[in-house]
Amino acid sequence: MTNNASETSKLGFEVGGDRQDELFSVLSHPYRRFTLQHLRSVDTPLSVAELTTELVAWEERQSEIGRAGDGQTTVGVSLVHNHLPKMADANVVEYDATRQTVTLVNDTDEVHTHLRAMTSD
Repeated sequence: MTNNASETSKLGFEVGGDRQDELFSVLSHPYRRFTLQHLRSVDTPLSVAELTTELVAWEERQSEIGRAGDGQTTVGVSLVHNHLPKMADANVVEYDATRQTVTLVNDTDEVHTHLRAMTSD
């Protein structure tokens, strides 16, 4: 059984396909969810440095509930080497490693549908 298109399980509900699995993987990390929400609210392209600054500030605000900030350098390295390439591979952002910019891909309705569902609870 392949998982290329939406499939219905034996229980009768949609279990999704490869694209849905990819989106869930992208949305599984709070840095990537923040990045998508932030890019949606600003003019793009956005520099990785600006995104890093916003992400660190957001993470520091979260520290009130027990999260410790990773610091500017660690967050920036994490974005450049992990999160932005993963998001670009999933075609939810365009990441220009040479210019160090990130742009939200126009066709993101499916991503924001998943984001809204995750934050509505």
